[in-house]
Amino acid sequence: MPSRSDEPWVQLATRIPKTLHRQLKLHCVQTDTSVMDFVVQSLEEKLGKASGRKRGARSA
Repeated sequence: MPSRSDEPWVQLATRIPKTLHRQLKLHCVQTDTSVMDFVVQSLEEKLGKASGRKRGARSA
């Protein structure tokens, strides 16, 4: 699998509630993480990429 730096990047624009945006920014400041890195990591975790699960894979 190509590393993150080898993959092409795209821009994601979405609307979220203002209070959630404030929580996101505060969390990122407190953890010294960029919003972009936090969102990428969160999406990877939610979609199972970080844990090695594949979308649509089912156990018997």
